[in-house]
Amino acid sequence: MSVILRRYWWWVLLLILFFMSIAFFYLRYTKPVYDSSMLIQLAEKDQGKELLEIDNVNKRADISTEIELLRSQLLFEMAIAKMNMNVSLFSKGKILTEEKYHQSSFTILPYSLSDSSLCDVPIWIETTGNRQVKLSYTLNDKNYSVKSGVNKSIKTKHFEIGFKVQNWNVLKQDDESNELYFTFNNQKTLASRLIANLQVNPVDANAKTIELRYNGNNPELCRDIVQSVAKTFFNYDEEAKRKSADNILSFIQIQLDSISGELKDSKDSLTDFQRKSHLNDPENEGGNLTQDIDKYQDLLFELENELATLKTVNSRLRSEPNRLDIYRLIPEMLGKSFELSLTKQITDLNLLLERKEELLTNVTENNSELKNLNLRIQSKIQSIRRSVEVIQERILEQAKVIKGKIGMVEGEYLKMPQKKMEYNRLKSLQDLNEKYYTLLTEKKIMYSISNAGYTSNNRVLNEASLNFTPVSPNRKLVYAGFIFIGFVSGFAFLFFKYVTFNEINTIDDLKHLLPDKVTVLGNIPLLKESTEYSQLLVHNSPKSILAESMRNIRTNLSFVNSDVRVIAISSSISGEGKTFVALNLAGIIALSGKRTIVIDLDLRKPKVHLGLNVSNEKGISNLIVKQVTLEECIRKSEIENLDFISAGPIPPNPSELILSDSFLEILETLKATYDIVIIDNPPVGLVTDGVQILAKADVPIYIFKAHYSKRIFAGRVRELFDMNQISHLNIILNGTKAYKGKYGYGYGYGYGYDYYDEEDKKKKKK
Repeated sequence: MSVILRRYWWWVLLLILFFMSIAFFYLRYTKPVYDSSMLIQLAEKDQGKELLEIDNVNKRADISTEIELLRSQLLFEMAIAKMNMNVSLFSKGKILTEEKYHQSSFTILPYSLSDSSLCDVPIWIETTGNRQVKLSYTLNDKNYSVKSGVNKSIKTKHFEIGFKVQNWNVLKQDDESNELYFTFNNQKTLASRLIANLQVNPVDANAKTIELRYNGNNPELCRDIVQSVAKTFFNYDEEAKRKSADNILSFIQIQLDSISGELKDSKDSLTDFQRKSHLNDPENEGGNLTQDIDKYQDLLFELENELATLKTVNSRLRSEPNRLDIYRLIPEMLGKSFELSLTKQITDLNLLLERKEELLTNVTENNSELKNLNLRIQSKIQSIRRSVEVIQERILEQAKVIKGKIGMVEGEYLKMPQKKMEYNRLKSLQDLNEKYYTLLTEKKIMYSISNAGYTSNNRVLNEASLNFTPVSPNRKLVYAGFIFIGFVSGFAFLFFKYVTFNEINTIDDLKHLLPDKVTVLGNIPLLKESTEYSQLLVHNSPKSILAESMRNIRTNLSFVNSDVRVIAISSSISGEGKTFVALNLAGIIALSGKRTIVIDLDLRKPKVHLGLNVSNEKGISNLIVKQVTLEECIRKSEIENLDFISAGPIPPNPSELILSDSFLEILETLKATYDIVIIDNPPVGLVTDGVQILAKADVPIYIFKAHYSKRIFAGRVRELFDMNQISHLNIILNGTKAYKGKYGYGYGYGYGYDYYDEEDKKKKKK
């Protein structure tokens, strides 16, 4: 992790500075947001409830309805209309456009607008000489302009306004620094644009308190909108309740008028029905008819009884009547209507018959007195019969009359249910109308009293404030937030580098990654000034850190193998510095007095000739195929005792040449001629032809480069051991960075300023 911090710590600082710059520009070009709030309470007083013990219909059950009304587009449009925002003034800068509500250097008084399509169209203002202004606008793809003096009325074919200016110099200065314009507002469009910043929040449902809050870029506009919304709501609420009360009372009165007419009609219908049907009281009328029927039935029965008596009398008045039968008729006459008229005649007849019986006891049938008496008896019988006939006719006539009355009364009685039903219907209708009329009358009185005792007591608990301190953006919070983001981003970057870190940087890294049987020879510092190709440098700066590191490696080689003759140097991939190490290690060995030769065996990408600044026309590739002699290929270097053989032309079959017996013969010849043979081997991480050379070398060296070689390259070394391709291997870490004059195992040197530590270089120059 320390390596990551040393390499990338400046990224944290850079990201913090980057996000601080973002915060600066954000605050610079972000409009400040102000807010204004008001606390209102919805209250009411119901004295009608105390008097009548009833709740007023306008009483609020909760405040949800009022909250939705306060949030509604309808109420907000009414509030904006009351603010007289028919015109909006603007100042347009290079980036931001500011609405100048009550803060402009000029004032527009809208007198008339003849074309509504001009709404929301910018009308640009430009100051000219002689204290005049020029108004220009585009409508329907046509450009219009007009000039006029200030504090005058300006009239065009589309509108007429008054242009008022208090200070001409201020207006001119504003025009020079920004572009000024105004627009005629469409009230619905304006309300739709502004309502998004309105907030209506319940504070305490039990106390029925509501907070009105408005956010915007102008503090005065925020305050005025909050005040206008609250005032509009109070007026609307009061007017709505008044209209509600008036509508209810009006409805009740209309219903009363309607019910009053229906009640009068129902009473008239009932009275007319009673008059026409002669039905005053249906309940008593039925009983009277029953009594009349019973009375007429009794009379009819009496008449029939009298007729039966008369029939008996008539049947007993034979030509030779029996005195006893006649006598028995007298009791039957008692109580009859004809008792007086027939009883005396029957009694006289009975006396005549009694006289006849007396005479028959003394005289014969031929007696003159008896004959005379018979005549008188017959005459009396005829008289009684005539009387009976007269009485019968009279009684029959009476019976007929009574039967007619009975039939009439029975007809009336049979009609009684229908009349009673009609009577009950009319009576019910009358009672219902009377009930509704009475109920509505009571409700009207009660609601009038309740409405008179109910008053809305809405009030403002906290007035809307004029706050010139913006609520957003919070400069301290923005800077702190962006610095924190930069800090977190920086450490996130470091963490990402840490978790994705796949480089080998130190000797300790190699020791943890490589098998224990691997020997670490040392490390080589990173050159401050890089070159295009690997160069032989140790002879130019014999006291440099590079030279000392090479001497340290040379010393360690003697511990590894004191009889070393062949050193093969390889790496995983090209670019890890094997050629650089081969040249400079050969140079430091040659400087010690040993005859040394370097062979460039990297036939695919040869670099030794480039590092020594010679041509590559002849080399080991020609020598292996015996195109040239060994003496023709060996070249001298700047260092005494140091020779080299370049790779030669790149062959089509480098692997076959490297692994050929001819090369081994050449190697044996060189070993007999030179003390040390150093082979610049091909990278074994890419091809395998260099592995056999490493295995046959006295000291095989494997190069890793700090901050370049990947950790997975160490796996290639493990494979070589696991596959028994080599038995021993030596490691050099190339390109290590020296911090404060230290490198490798911790040896410090006060010289060698040609290399990495720039600070040491400056100090040493001083």
